[in-house]
Amino acid sequence: GDWSSDVCSSDLIFAWSGALRKRGELDQNQELMDFADKLEKATIDTIEEGKMTKDLALITTLPNPTVLNSEDFIKAIAEKLV
Repeated sequence: GDWSSDVCSSDLIFAWSGALRKRGELDQNQELMDFADKLEKATIDTIEEGKMTKDLALITTLPNPTVLNSEDFIKAIAEKLV
C-alpha cells in the first residue's frame, strides 16, 4: 500500500532492532545482535545524511532534508545494509 502518510518509521525500526537484539541475547545469537546494531547504524546514518520521513524533517536542524515516504526511507536504509 501507500505508506506516504506513515510517520515515525525510525521509531518502528528501533523497536524492531531492539527486539531482534534481545532475541539474539536470549538465543546467544551474535549474528542477530550484530544485525540489530547494523540496522540502527544504517538508520542513523541515513537520517544524518538528510534523508528522512516528514515527521523527522519537521524537527531536524539539518538544512534542506530530503523528505521520503516510509517505503523510500526503508529502501534508503536498506542500501546501507548491503
